[in-house]
Amino acid sequence: MIQKVTLSPVNVKNWATRSNGVTAPVKSQNVNFEGTKVQASSLASAYQALNGIKVAKTVNFAGSIELSDFEKSIITPKEIRIPNLLAIPEDINLPLRKMPEGYEKFNAAGLNVTKKSIGNINKYTVTNDKGNVIFIGKVNASRAEMPVVTYKQGKFMPEITIKDASLDGKAIKMFAGSELIGNGFEFKMPGQYETLLTGGHKDVSFKGRTVITTLNKEPRTLNAVNSYVESGLQKEAIRGDFVDVVEENDPTIIIPAGGFGERFFNITREHENKPSGKLPTDDRYRIIGTTLNLAASAGILKGDGSDDVKYLSQNHEIEEGEDVYYVSRYKTDGGAIAEGLRRDIIRNDRDSIILNADIFTNADISRVYNALKTLPDAALVIPYYPVNPQRAKSFGLLGIEQDERGNLQIKEFLEKPKYTSDAPMPNDFTQRGDYDKAMDEFRKVQSAIDPNDENKFLANPGLYFLSKEAQKILMAQGILTPEATGLGGNVMPKIVQLANEGKLLDEKGNKMKVYTVPLEAKGGRPAVWDDIGTAEAYLKLIKDVANEVRLHGTSVENKYYGMPEFVLQDFANNTDLERGIVFDSKEAQYALRDFAMKYGVKSVCGNIFVAGK
Repeated sequence: MIQKVTLSPVNVKNWATRSNGVTAPVKSQNVNFEGTKVQASSLASAYQALNGIKVAKTVNFAGSIELSDFEKSIITPKEIRIPNLLAIPEDINLPLRKMPEGYEKFNAAGLNVTKKSIGNINKYTVTNDKGNVIFIGKVNASRAEMPVVTYKQGKFMPEITIKDASLDGKAIKMFAGSELIGNGFEFKMPGQYETLLTGGHKDVSFKGRTVITTLNKEPRTLNAVNSYVESGLQKEAIRGDFVDVVEENDPTIIIPAGGFGERFFNITREHENKPSGKLPTDDRYRIIGTTLNLAASAGILKGDGSDDVKYLSQNHEIEEGEDVYYVSRYKTDGGAIAEGLRRDIIRNDRDSIILNADIFTNADISRVYNALKTLPDAALVIPYYPVNPQRAKSFGLLGIEQDERGNLQIKEFLEKPKYTSDAPMPNDFTQRGDYDKAMDEFRKVQSAIDPNDENKFLANPGLYFLSKEAQKILMAQGILTPEATGLGGNVMPKIVQLANEGKLLDEKGNKMKVYTVPLEAKGGRPAVWDDIGTAEAYLKLIKDVANEVRLHGTSVENKYYGMPEFVLQDFANNTDLERGIVFDSKEAQYALRDFAMKYGVKSVCGNIFVAGK
């Protein structure tokens, strides 16, 4: 935690320059196998191939708790990893089974790999226990040289990694909905992929942080933050509309930055945790850079030598010193924040702004902070982000009520509702009481409808603006304590409850209130907000940014206006929108060009990421 921070065939000749000027949207495509189209409609999500893993805890396992010698060679606590699919000697069949001690969180099960040879052609097929095809490869066995094809499967979506000397240390990572066809081989992973995005928001679930501070690979987070702070990038941030209000009150910004990032393991691998994960841009600006940029745009990080950065270390992997404080290890973010406040590491006489470390947004947080300081008797302000009914099921929603002045007061915290636009039907329930409960939830959800757009719901993006008065009350009443559960799961809903019951009183006896306001960019335009939670979200976000830059440059018409200009430009320069490929650097583009020339690549497209190992 940081306190203030107190797809089309490849034309090899064009690889060096890449095509530009793509303006017309290209519709989603489907990858075909042996003339059989994999229907996108049958893949509600391209990543449902992992269903067997996701439900592993709820099925009856078969087999003993011991792994065979072969299983021990390919199973790790995080994944199944076959070092080279093209070198497997026989078929592999891993049924659902109980994992030994130390492997319980993995639950990788149901992996089936078959190898069939017809003449000179070897065909490799990977399926899970549900029979879903994850990968198909065809290789001409008579070709003298072939790349190394590594298969990985775990809690994250399946991944094929292609390595070869021609890639000069880079690797081609294929995800669901991608293909790579060259002279003597075809590698395909079924699923839908999008090239140019057609607008709207992607359907990606959002989950609040489950841990806080530098807990996982702490030196990585520290290095990522220091790199940003020492670079002077703070000076390039676009100044927010109410920076003067922020500077006058000098609030504390708290950044929970220690999650394990298991859903993001495909991108970061063993080398990083999510906050320190790399974006396809200047190495000084990693994923946590967006949150640091929010602090800079609000005038809290200045880059003039006055920046005050402190760390709360739960795992004690970084040396305790002037700016590093050891705290107990908690399962929740609220616990570490409470200890920091209790010990006065975090100033408890200032307002607090809590921002997630794994988001991408052009929001102007000074606008929300100004609402905290101007709305009457405000204890807490949580900005809302409008989402469609389907996406709303993956969010926490804010049920609201307008007061006599037209301000939106939060009355309900609704966590991932099952029913949004469609009411539950009586015949879906066997007991009357269950139907009544579902209808009660549905009625509450209707209070989260956007008053400006009846087709949208007010989602909680996990940004919290807490007044110093409310902070003191919560500590005195034992609500904000190390024993409390997460911010979004316990602390914030408790504040809402107390305020609505009239039990949250300031020192003068006034009833304090909780509000929501729209998450806006500079000038009051609707902000763009994304949670970088999975490899899928990461790649689609980068493509969307690149498309905006192609269409509008970095002008105010670009919906991401407010992000650093060099970040937008680098995203565009490292994305091949026509083929759907994302590169982590210019060197990665050259590496794929050399690979394509070596193997006579005819097609490479889809959800592909070319990056360092």
